[in-house]
Amino acid sequence: MRDVSRRGFLAATSAAAVTMLGTPAARAAEVSWVSRLKVSDPAAVKVLQFTDVHFFSGIAKTPSLEKHRRRVTVEHLKQLLDAAKPDLFVMTGDLWCDNDGGRGAEYMAFAVEQLAGLGVPWAFTWGNHDQLDDFAAGHKSFAEAKGSLYAGRESNGNYVVSLEGNSGERLAELFCLNSKTGGLDAEARDFTKSAAKTLDAAGPRPLRIGAFHIPVRQYQDVWDDGSARGIIGENVCFEEEDRSSLPVLAEAGLTAVICGHDHVNDYSAVSGGVDLIYGRATGVGGYGGEVVRKGAKLYTLNPARKTYEWVSLLPDGTKWRPAADERKDVREKE
Repeated sequence: MRDVSRRGFLAATSAAAVTMLGTPAARAAEVSWVSRLKVSDPAAVKVLQFTDVHFFSGIAKTPSLEKHRRRVTVEHLKQLLDAAKPDLFVMTGDLWCDNDGGRGAEYMAFAVEQLAGLGVPWAFTWGNHDQLDDFAAGHKSFAEAKGSLYAGRESNGNYVVSLEGNSGERLAELFCLNSKTGGLDAEARDFTKSAAKTLDAAGPRPLRIGAFHIPVRQYQDVWDDGSARGIIGENVCFEEEDRSSLPVLAEAGLTAVICGHDHVNDYSAVSGGVDLIYGRATGVGGYGGEVVRKGAKLYTLNPARKTYEWVSLLPDGTKWRPAADERKDVREKE
């Protein structure tokens, strides 16, 4: 098996919020860090997760191959959206690859253009490879792009997407957090606590899910203790995260969190009352596709019950979800 390690890769390049009587609960607070989206079916809200697209990865060494991979990745995005027909998609980081030679803004402009052209409302969370000389300009670009739900312009990439019914009732909330290069930090935790407090004042908590790029450390714990189900292809790269974020997420009422970063991991398990879920890596320019095929993850939310289901999707229409006892370890042996 080829080396699919991060080192190798880097070296190469509704109880939706309604009352018991059915009266719509109060809308989310009118603040700059909340965006809103009315969904078509309040009983089945569909969110598609893309992650680790890595546009422009390897462009300096193999520009023709990178251009081809970029084209294929865009086609895969379209195929996955056609198959899933989601209310929105969320891109959980590493949309482009770094800022070599100061080209990050150029890479970002291309990437934003692709997302805006897909014709589906979308959100974005920053990954460690989404690098720029001017992040203020980056926040502005994402906030002003066509179809964008990005509301992190004034809060350093931390924001909430409120999914609502036709009458403005809160069905679910997607906490989009900036894990930067080291994982969720004090800024992201403080935002989560403050945002939850503000939103709680608007009425009962709806279903809440967190989205960010770098996994919290407990993702490794749930694999090691045997509770996770799915596939692992590399040890969890939790970077500088030290287990302090998960209790904050739980206290804020997040039922589940979704992340990316590790291209060959696709598993989930509950820790501290929060379901830790890996997205399926999407871009063909990233490492690991020969071990875990590239795709996306579809979440179908039932806000009234505060439940959800997920399935990994491949561009050819294949669906995958691990069996109740499925644990597949494809990590390279030392």
